[in-house]
Formats: sequence, structure tokens, C-alpha cells
Amino acid sequence: MQPPAPGTLRILHLSDTHVTGDGALHQGTVDTTAALGALLDHLDGLDGVGLVVVSGDVSEDGSPESYATVRDLVGGWAERHGAAFVTVPGNHDQRDGFRRVLFDGHVLGEGGRPLMHTMEHHDPAVPVRGRSVVAGRRIVTVDTSVPGAGYGELSATATEHLRAALAEPAPHGSVVVLHHPPLPAPTSLHDALKLRNPGDLAAVLRGTDVRVVLAGHYHHHFAGSTGGVPVLVAPGVANDADVTGRYDEETALVGTGALVVDLAEDGSLWSTPVRVPRPDADQRALHLDADTAARIAAAFGPS
Repeated sequence: MQPPAPGTLRILHLSDTHVTGDGALHQGTVDTTAALGALLDHLDGLDGVGLVVVSGDVSEDGSPESYATVRDLVGGWAERHGAAFVTVPGNHDQRDGFRRVLFDGHVLGEGGRPLMHTMEHHDPAVPVRGRSVVAGRRIVTVDTSVPGAGYGELSATATEHLRAALAEPAPHGSVVVLHHPPLPAPTSLHDALKLRNPGDLAAVLRGTDVRVVLAGHYHHHFAGSTGGVPVLVAPGVANDADVTGRYDEETALVGTGALVVDLAEDGSLWSTPVRVPRPDADQRALHLDADTAARIAAAFGPS
């Protein structure tokens, strides 16, 4: 891939790693630790990355061991490449385990240098929040997870955090990272587990210096906008959602990917999806019939 132009922040955007603490296969089919390692190996020659993002569902089981694996693999890659490393919880994450290992999600700063954190106790009901500056861009993480649920919500606390973080412009604008995208869902199950109040997010973003929102959750690459701001959804590391199937069913294929996002100094933006070649790609990794998808939606969607 061509190197980034001068003044451009290149972001490696990963999402939905779903790493397990005990090495169990995700959905009984995918070794997510191996998939993540293969993806990072495939991208090892990528030039000019200044920031690595994991936009939620970092862990499948919320265990400290799973977060340590992601910290070592992704953080190690970022450190070797002189890149910052930022992540945010998703609906499969557990805030307690996340904070114990990844703190507020801003793990490495510019140049891949560790950021200092104080070990503070936070009730799991309090969303994880953080911000840092990379190459003149303010990186703001917003926790849209709802403990015990699968859907997302921009809580009053998270809304105020975001509004305060964006109150003054940054030298080269801001990047917002969250898990649940403010975009239409591709299946009925994801519709039940979508961000419930995207309008509140749009209202906060409108008129600010935010250049892009990076999200995950849908396990497939999507692009859209909210509040006049581009939204990029990364492919899943764990698997690839089959968005051409029946709307009331849920099917995922074997596949691992990421986005390479280039954010220019003038705010111009472009992204390149990257997929890992593998001999078993596109075989079915998961299938839920309509009844099963409906039961999960009822259990983990809004009551």
C-alpha cells in the first residue's frame, strides 16, 4: 500500500476481536486469537500507521486474560510500529476486566509510548471514557455498552463526556471511537442490538471538529454519516457477517479483516478494507435460524 501523505494520520481500524481468556473457539468455530495474530502478521509491512484502534467487543468472555492477550498482540504491534493504541468496550466486554488491563482504553500514546494511568475503582455502571491526542488529532472514546444487554445506548454520562471533550477544537480535528454504529442494522438481530439513540449522538457531533466516527459491532464494512460526520464500520476480526442473507436470520462466514483509514491534515478522509487470505474463507462460521435470532433479540434487546 502507498505510504500516507505528509500530515496524514493513518489509522489501523480493527473491531470485534472476541478473544477468549481460555482459548475457547468463538461460536465453536473460530480461534479468534489465531485470527487476530494472522491479521496483524498480514499487516506487518503496512507503512506509516500512527494509531491502532479496536472499536469494541475486544473480549468474548470479559476475562482479564483475554484483555491481556489483546494488549500483548495489538499493543505489541502498535509499539513496534511506533503507533498509539486506543480501544473501547462493546456489548460482549465487561467493564471491570477491561479497566483492570486496558484502563480507560487509551493504552499507548504517540510513538507507541505507554500512557500513565492511575488505578481508580469505578462502578461497572459507569461507562469507560477517555481521550488522548495523536498527531494533533483528539481521539475520544465513547462507551455505548449497556451492562447485561446487547444493544447500545449513549447514556447521559457518556453524552456529557463527549460534549465536554469536543467543546474546543483540536489542532487537526477529532476522531470519535465507539462500538455500536449510528447506522441502520443489516439484520433483524442486529436491529434489536443497535444503538438506540443515534439522534442524540448526531446532535452532539453536529457543528464540531469531528472528522470521522469509527465503529464496529456489525462484523462487516459499512460507511455512512451522522450529524454531517462520516461513519466507518470495520470488518470483524472474529468473522464476516453475511449481509446478503435473509433479514430475519443471522449468518457469519469465516473471514478476518480491518480498515486502513487515512485522515489528511485538511480533513480529507479515505479508507481501504483489508482482508486476510485464508483457505477456509467464506465457509459458514455461524448460522441462526429466524426463531433462534428472535429469541436472542428478545433476551438482549431493549425490554
